[in-house]
Amino acid sequence: MPDTVKRLHTQAVTGQPDSRERARRRIRGLSLPLGFLVVLLLAWQFAPSLLSVPSYILPELSAVLTALTDPDALPRYLYNAGYTLFEAGVGLAIGASAGVVIGILLAEIKVLYNTFYPYIVAIQSIPKVALAPLFVIWFGFGIESKVVVVVLLTFFPVLVNTINGMRSVDPEQIDLFRVNGATVWQTRRKLMLPASLPYIFTGLEIAVVMAMLGAIVAEFVGAQNGLGVLILQAQFQMQTAAVFALLIILSTIGISLNLLVRLVRRKVVFWMPTK
Repeated sequence: MPDTVKRLHTQAVTGQPDSRERARRRIRGLSLPLGFLVVLLLAWQFAPSLLSVPSYILPELSAVLTALTDPDALPRYLYNAGYTLFEAGVGLAIGASAGVVIGILLAEIKVLYNTFYPYIVAIQSIPKVALAPLFVIWFGFGIESKVVVVVLLTFFPVLVNTINGMRSVDPEQIDLFRVNGATVWQTRRKLMLPASLPYIFTGLEIAVVMAMLGAIVAEFVGAQNGLGVLILQAQFQMQTAAVFALLIILSTIGISLNLLVRLVRRKVVFWMPTK
């Protein structure tokens, strides 16, 4: 009973549930997704044989896991996964950094916004996948063409969210800073940039997904290494289990990157409530 009273008192004072209550909520929140995952995996294992689905269309889960853990193929998977991850990481770093810097400039300098934003929207409307063959012609089959595709795909989500974040600051707060003698630089550094961080990290969460997508699509068009190349090779050889194994690797990388961004967001934007 005292523990219950103490927990209720803590929640009333802080406005947040205590650690045990948060843990219970996380467990309840995970129960449904995990239950659905178990059902999905069981269906994947037994449905193909029960429905007489050919293995080249939908292999059983056990066959996919065998292909994934094949000792002869696993080193090749890991090497090419590292290659694709490097392409995505370099492109993401360049695209996100450019998105933040240019987004701040466009949000702060109205002349630049009015001049360049219509062209940015026009470029954004062009499917980047359609530009991938052109980049291969310009930059070759090496890593450069893949990085350029990733940069274009990751630049715009971060740019748009940065502009929205900078413009979301309450004008009255800006006036309050100025009345108290804050310089323009201090206002931007201590008010506008912190206020825009949640928006920037939202753009980063989208950009992480787009980075892996861009790297794989660019490898489909033309590459010598990478998971995209292995997927095409497995497709041509009708090794569907290997294709699914490579997709599992891609999904694992994508989920890991997304969780990493979320973790950094919780550490940096610590004042925002977490669910």
